[in-house]
Amino acid sequence: MDHHSTTPCAPEVLAEMLPYFSTGFGNPHARTHANGIAAANVLQAALASIASLINAEPEALTLTSGATESCNLALLGLAAAATDRREIIISAIEHDCVAKAAAGLAQQGFTVKVLPVTPQGFVRAEDIAAAVTDKTLVLSLIAASHEVGTLQPLQHAVEIAHARGALLHSDATQAVGKVPLDVAALGIDLLSFSAHKIYGPAGIGALYVRAKPPVAIKPLMFGGLQQRLRPGSVSLPLAAGFGAACRLALRDMGAQAKRQHVLVESLLDQLQAGGIAIAVNGGRSNILPGLLNVRFAGVDADSLMLALRGEVCASSGAACASVSRKPSAVLKAIGLADEDIAGSLRLTLGRSTTAEEVAYVAARIIDAVNAQTKNAQNKTQSQHDG
Repeated sequence: MDHHSTTPCAPEVLAEMLPYFSTGFGNPHARTHANGIAAANVLQAALASIASLINAEPEALTLTSGATESCNLALLGLAAAATDRREIIISAIEHDCVAKAAAGLAQQGFTVKVLPVTPQGFVRAEDIAAAVTDKTLVLSLIAASHEVGTLQPLQHAVEIAHARGALLHSDATQAVGKVPLDVAALGIDLLSFSAHKIYGPAGIGALYVRAKPPVAIKPLMFGGLQQRLRPGSVSLPLAAGFGAACRLALRDMGAQAKRQHVLVESLLDQLQAGGIAIAVNGGRSNILPGLLNVRFAGVDADSLMLALRGEVCASSGAACASVSRKPSAVLKAIGLADEDIAGSLRLTLGRSTTAEEVAYVAARIIDAVNAQTKNAQNKTQSQHDG
C-alpha cells in the first residue's frame, strides 16, 4: 500500500538491465570501439523508449539521478540563464525538491509566488492568471499531487504562462506512466520524472527540455560533454531499465488505471463500512489511479503505522519527508488542521495489488483503529477515575 513511494523493478525491466552489468558492459560515450558503439546504441534505444512515454524527442531528454535532481536542474538552470525575468511561481502543494529550490532562488533575489489550492487540492486557473506577469520566468506546477493525487490543470497553466512569455515546468514524477501525458500536445516546456515510480530502477530520472524554440537553461555541473545539461557517464544498465519500464507503462497504463481505480474504491468502501470515523482528504475525481488519502478521527497515523508494521506498508505523506516529523505541507495547504493531518494515512496500490490484499488491509486498519480508539478511551476513563 505504498507503491507511490517506490516500486519494485518489473521482471521485464530486470531482464533488460542484467546484461549491461556484466557481459554487455560499455561506456556509451566511448564511441571509438565496438563496445562503446554497442553501448551507445543501447542508450539511444532507451532514450527513444523514455521519450515515447511523454511524446517527446529523445534529444530533448537529459538523464539524471532522479526527479529531485531534474526539478533542481530545471529551476536552478533556468534561473542561471535568466536576465530580466526574476519571478518564480509554484503551487502550495509542490514536492520539497521544487519548494526548496524556489526558496533557495528567493535568497538569490528572485521573487517567489505561491499559488493556493482548493480543499480538493486543485490550483485554480484564475489564481494562475492573477499571478503570472511579464516578469515571470517560470511557473512550476506539479502534474499530480504526491499526497492527495489531484491532477492539475496543466493545459490552462501552459496557455496562461505562454501568453505572458513565461515557461511551464512540471514535476510529473507521480503522473508519468500512470496517466497519459503528452508534452507536445500540452506545450509543456520542461518536465521532470523518475524511473523508480514506474517499476524501473532507482537512481535514474529524466528532465525534458523543449527543443524548439530553444529554452534558455544552463548546466549546474561541469565536466565532459556526455549530455548537454549534465556531465558524467550515463549508467547503461539504469538507462536500459528506464527504457524498459517506459515501454511497460505505455503498454499497460490504461488497463492498470482501470483496475486500480476499482480496487481503491473497494478499499474505501470497506473502510467506510467498518464502523470507524473516516474521511477522505482531497477529492475523488480527477486524481491518480490507485491512491487513497484518508484520515481517522482521534487516531495518530504514526502509531497506526507502527501497529501495522510488518503487515501493511503505508505512509503518512511523501516518503522522503517521513523523517521530518513536520505536518504535511500539502495537507495544510488543502485546509486540514494539525490534528487531522496527524491522523492521515496515504494508501497507494500497484500492479501486483490484489482484491484479497485490499480486503486484508481494510480489515487490519479497522482493527488497528478500533484498538487505538479503545486504548484512548480507557486512558481517558482511567484519568477521570483517578
